[in-house]
Formats: sequence, C-alpha cells, structure tokens
Amino acid sequence: MHILLAEDETVTRLAARALLERAGHRVVAVEDGPAAVAAAAQIAFDLILMDLGLPGLPGDEAVRAIRGRPGGGTPRILMLTASITADGRNRCAGCGADGILAKPLKLDALAAALAGSPQASPPVVEPDFDEGAIATMWDMLPPDRTAELIGKTAAVLRQHDRTLGEALRNGDRMTAGAMAHKIAGVSGQYGCLALRRAARALEAALEDGSSADLPRRIADLTGAMAPALAFLDRCAAATRG
Repeated sequence: MHILLAEDETVTRLAARALLERAGHRVVAVEDGPAAVAAAAQIAFDLILMDLGLPGLPGDEAVRAIRGRPGGGTPRILMLTASITADGRNRCAGCGADGILAKPLKLDALAAALAGSPQASPPVVEPDFDEGAIATMWDMLPPDRTAELIGKTAAVLRQHDRTLGEALRNGDRMTAGAMAHKIAGVSGQYGCLALRRAARALEAALEDGSSADLPRRIADLTGAMAPALAFLDRCAAATRG
C-alpha cells in the first residue's frame, strides 16, 4: 500500500515508518497537520495514518480538511493515539476517520483495523518492559541506527519529563497533559510499558480536573521514569555491542 504517516514525535515516526516499510509498504511521513493535508492533496494514498495530536492542525481537523476537499477521493484513514479516551473516540468518530489505533503501531493491529475487526485486548497482567519491541527494531534496522534511535528516545523522554515537571510546578494542566500524552506514546513505541501506564494515568487525572489523585499519579510516573531510561540505556549499549 501507499501510506501517508502523520506523526509529530520524531522517534515514534521513524520507528513506525521502518515497521511499515519492512512490511513492503511505500510510506510518506510528515510531522504536522498542514503537511498531512498538503500531501493528501498531491498523492492518492491507499491509507492515511493520522496522529490525533498533531501540531499546526490537530489530526481530526486535518481529516476533516482531507475529507472535505472536492474530488479528493476516499482514502482509508485511521487515527493514531497514545491514549484511547472517550474524548479521543468522539473526536475520531466525528471527523470522518475510519477507525482508531493505539500507539505503538503494530502490524497485526493495523491489519485487524483494516479488516474491521476489534483490536485484541491487552493482557490482564502487562509486564513493565517489552523487550520484543526492541527486538523488532533490531530485526528492522542496522545496529548503529537502532542504537541511535534508542538514544534519541531516552533524550526525548528526559526532555518531556523536564517540561512536564515545569508545567506541574506552574499549575499548567494543559501542557502537563500534553507532555504526559507524549511520554505515553514514545515509551510504548520502545517497550517501556510501566512508564506508558503511568503516563496514561496521569494524563487521565489531569483531564479529569480533580487534584485529589494527582500526587499519586505524579509519583507513579516519577517512579517509572528512571527504570525506563535505564532499560533504554541498556538496550542501546547491547545494540552497540
């Protein structure tokens, strides 16, 4: 298939693109909403994978623009999001998308969505780390490229963690929620499942508007961040040999 991938997080976009290309697809990757709309106007894609939280133009608004252009065709469009919330589902359903996929992108979940089948439920007891996610990257990419991506991921998580901490200290719930969402997306793509769970829970607590549960959720994310970074550092070192 000819696929348009719209994802703003560089490390997530690179990993998803490598996965799709390894499966034999042709991929055009962009990092914001306006670029996605422009690409869709120029190329007749078979499938568009659209991140819900794109900068410049949110993913759902980009879908509306693509669906609304005259003579634009009807490509399949699936939304990507790190946290499938009720609000996210409503936004995806209301914009004309054909479905929604949880990050990280997995080929079996993509195939199920294209076939109209529901995604499989996650295991009841999820491990803290998914070494298979890193193993998949080892299979897809040269060792030096894999090590580079893992190192960049650790750096991105550290930066998002600093921005999150600053937003929380300033009482900026919107920025804090956006950072928690980004942490969930990046950590899941690279196998840091405990950190993803903690980030999703913090994002939900921030969206809820109540402060009662925030201290525990913040502590959970803080407690999961250091082991996640250590895991990534170990994987990068092992990749370098």
